[in-house]
Amino acid sequence: MELNVGLICAPELPETICRELIEPLSRYCQNHVDDKYEWTLDIMVDPLTGAVEDSKEIFNEASKIADQQNWDYTICVTDLLLFDKKKIILADLNKDLDIALLSLPAFGAPPMKNRTFKMIKQIVYELHNQDLSAARIKETATHQMKQKLRLSPIKRRKASISEETNVIRYSVVPKINGKVRAIFGMTYANRPWAVIASFKPIIAVAFATGAYTLIFPTLWELSIHYNLLRLVAITFVAITSMIIWMIVSHHLWEKRTKEGKAKMKKLYNTTTLITLTVAVLAYYIVLFAIFSIAIVFFVPPDLFESLTEIEKDVTLTSFLRLSWLATSIATLAGSIGASAESTELIRNIAYGYRQNRRYNEVKERNVQDDNN
Repeated sequence: MELNVGLICAPELPETICRELIEPLSRYCQNHVDDKYEWTLDIMVDPLTGAVEDSKEIFNEASKIADQQNWDYTICVTDLLLFDKKKIILADLNKDLDIALLSLPAFGAPPMKNRTFKMIKQIVYELHNQDLSAARIKETATHQMKQKLRLSPIKRRKASISEETNVIRYSVVPKINGKVRAIFGMTYANRPWAVIASFKPIIAVAFATGAYTLIFPTLWELSIHYNLLRLVAITFVAITSMIIWMIVSHHLWEKRTKEGKAKMKKLYNTTTLITLTVAVLAYYIVLFAIFSIAIVFFVPPDLFESLTEIEKDVTLTSFLRLSWLATSIATLAGSIGASAESTELIRNIAYGYRQNRRYNEVKERNVQDDNN
């Protein structure tokens, strides 16, 4: 006999994680859930799972897909943060439909994949063993998940998302650590490394600007006379200006549209801000490393000493202070070039933009299906 498990995942990070887990999950099902069956696992990418925050709507769509694909169990994986009032939802299990919904951001930053794998194993086990006592399943489930989320207590309870359907809901107690974990999880789901990869043209422009300013000894003099606090302040201004410019030029700040969505908009904007901060900091470090290598190799110590009023021997610290200042000046110039980057790529880190884009994809797909 054969049992089919389907994973319906949102594009980007959920799809990546699901594809990495498909083989170990298949082995787990075969060896630990029920070896009487031949387990097969399929993956389908559907933008709806990353476009709506309503469990009921996702369950309805997943039920249609499961019937078409002849799946016995279906697990939907989203990169949206789901709430039950003030509780952060880890997963919803609809035992009537044999469908579950899993929220990746609730698991926090890396190792997100390991935590997700643990939760999916629990979901499959629970869906397949519905005849076991509720107390036994609850005890096993909460113990296993606490091992992965030690700082955020997990609660498992029955929840109603409609008049006729009851679900089992795993939620995180909404204390500060749970919200912080969720924000880090949303930042990780934003894939800041994708934004960093798009900074190559900006680095080129910034380096060219910084290299030009290094021709003049004024910058060398300033690097000697500026104290540590002033250098830190210039760095802060440079990084902040680049982040603000990217938010403004690419319209990343999401405005409140409905009163009920105010909390989500605040979370989305916080996540966007943190994602950009991580990306710009990485950009700054790379640019600093490039300037440091260039200055150490191409600026002779005796020339540095003769063109400045340095009162001590030129050391590596002297060159690093110069590259630090040059990096900050170049970052200020590079922030203008940030507006010329791929709008689609930059905007994709904004949750609201991703949701709207995916929802439009679903609408277009439905229109095509109706026409066919």
